[in-house]
Amino acid sequence: MSDKKKKKEKVKYIDDGRTIADMSMLRGGNKTDDKGYVRPPSTAKDKWNTYWAAVRSMLIPMFITLGIITVIFLIAFLAFGGIPYYFGE
Repeated sequence: MSDKKKKKEKVKYIDDGRTIADMSMLRGGNKTDDKGYVRPPSTAKDKWNTYWAAVRSMLIPMFITLGIITVIFLIAFLAFGGIPYYFGE
């Protein structure tokens, strides 16, 4: 009777050049989702709607940032004497 422990099989990883994410739907191939629904190709209107949604979500932060920069500029402008400071008077 031998009480030898079974050796765990060493896992061998083989690099086949693919990334971890499944990128099979990017080019060619069957463009279906998990339920088998075939997606139509995106149209110019779909792209415009996506672009405008992204821009619209950033309008308020952009105006807040521009307002802060303007206030800082005006404070510095008035603190250093305004226009005569720039013309050397």
